[in-house]
Amino acid sequence: MPENSPPNIIYIQSDQHNPAVIGAYGDQVVETPNLDRLAANGAIFTGAYCGSPICVPSRTALVTGRYPFETEVWTNDQILSSAVPTYAHSLGAAGYDPVQIGRMHYNGVDQLHGFSRRYVGDHSPNYPGSPRPVDHGQLHGTAGPARVSLEASGRGQSAYEVHDEYVTQSAVDYINNKGITRRSGLDDSPLCLSIGLMLPHQPFVARATDYDKYDGRVPMPTVPAEPIEDCHPYIQWWRERTGIVEVTDEEIMRSRIAYWALCDRTDQLIGEILDALEANGYMENTIIIYTSDHGEQVGEHGLWWKQTFYEDSSRVPAIVSWP
Repeated sequence: MPENSPPNIIYIQSDQHNPAVIGAYGDQVVETPNLDRLAANGAIFTGAYCGSPICVPSRTALVTGRYPFETEVWTNDQILSSAVPTYAHSLGAAGYDPVQIGRMHYNGVDQLHGFSRRYVGDHSPNYPGSPRPVDHGQLHGTAGPARVSLEASGRGQSAYEVHDEYVTQSAVDYINNKGITRRSGLDDSPLCLSIGLMLPHQPFVARATDYDKYDGRVPMPTVPAEPIEDCHPYIQWWRERTGIVEVTDEEIMRSRIAYWALCDRTDQLIGEILDALEANGYMENTIIIYTSDHGEQVGEHGLWWKQTFYEDSSRVPAIVSWP
């Protein structure tokens, strides 16, 4: 790579990753060697919070650097105006070729928002009025905030995991092809890649090999559920609406074991991307950013998913590594 060349930029954003379930953030159970390696070689932020504890508002806040009240995107059904510049526009203006692979979760006609190209789309329709929720067959309804996601938790395979494997392979292929053109002298421009993963978002279902790895090792929540009558009125309404006023210990443990396993699998996929960067000689001048769009309650305070402003829902991992 030419001397004084601009750094490569790899931005990886997962979905619903509670930073407390990362080894570098202090978890003694989960195995996340790849994220831990990034943290050891960079900076780890312990006080990073999402713009909103729900997917689309948070993602539009992050990509624009503006709060949801400024983007006017408050729910998962609203559209980010194409007139609002994003970090992809800024990178393009700075001479990069920003490419997106995988999850963006933006609604409307504009599925690029400043990126020059996009490989692998979202897991779901991106147009208002499309049928919702997506039919996950045997796991129907488990991707949303509903009790069924706890009832149907355990060993298995979800479409989200398959989607992420495809996204990861596409990213690896892109890095490998870019490496070939660089080594042949045809293209010495820097990498500029944004990668969107679905995991560890529910369904709380993990393949048996991953699930069994954590069976019997994951603890119960540290903060128990408050009696429903003592909760804030919104929390009362939310727990009643989603059917989590009373949740069995068996459901709690199955869901948490699966979540820890999905965090492990997320790390494994990130490891494949890091290996491709290493194999192609990119690591010595590459900024790698890892974060998530929001957290996951995983039973703390008797809550699940996100949609609340407790720490586990609103705090996100943020790791920046640049040798």
